[in-house]
Amino acid sequence: MDWISIGKLARTHGLKGELKFYPHDPEGIEFLSGQTVRLEKTELKVQSIRGANAPFIIKLEGIDGIDAAKLFTGKELLANREDFKPLPEGEYYRFEIEGLEVFDEEGRPHGVIEDIIPTGSNDVYVVRNGDREWMLPMIDSVVKSIDLKQGKLIFHRIEGLFEDTPV
Repeated sequence: MDWISIGKLARTHGLKGELKFYPHDPEGIEFLSGQTVRLEKTELKVQSIRGANAPFIIKLEGIDGIDAAKLFTGKELLANREDFKPLPEGEYYRFEIEGLEVFDEEGRPHGVIEDIIPTGSNDVYVVRNGDREWMLPMIDSVVKSIDLKQGKLIFHRIEGLFEDTPV
C-alpha cells in the first residue's frame, strides 16, 4: 500500500480517546469516516470525524481513553492512496502536486513544489530550487499544464514572478 500523510494529530479531546486533527487539506477529509488509516505502524479504522473547521475531532478504533490517545499526540496520520476518490479533470489532491518538478515553457527547470498555500481565490505553490524560494500562483494565465505521470508542471513566465529576472 502507498500511504500518504493527510495531517497531524494534536492534543486529546475529552476522556474517550478522541484527538484534535489538523488535516493538510481540510476540504478532502469527508472520505475518512469508516476508512482504514495508519498511525505509526498500526492500521486503525476511523470511527468518526466531526467539526466544521480545523481542528477536527477524530475518533480512531482501539483508542478508547485519554491515556491511549496521549500516546499519539503530535503524530502524522496516513491514508492509503487508493482510498482517495478520483477528482474531476484539472483538480488535484495536495499530495499529487507537492514534489512536482517545475519548468517554464522553454523547458528550463526552476525547482520543485514543496508546499501549497491556500489563499481563498487560488492556491500558491511554494517552489524551491536549492536555497532559492519563489511563489507560483495557480492561475490559468501562469500554470499551463500539470502532468502527474511525468511529475512536472509547466508555467508561463510573467513579469514580477521572479525578482531578479526581467521577462
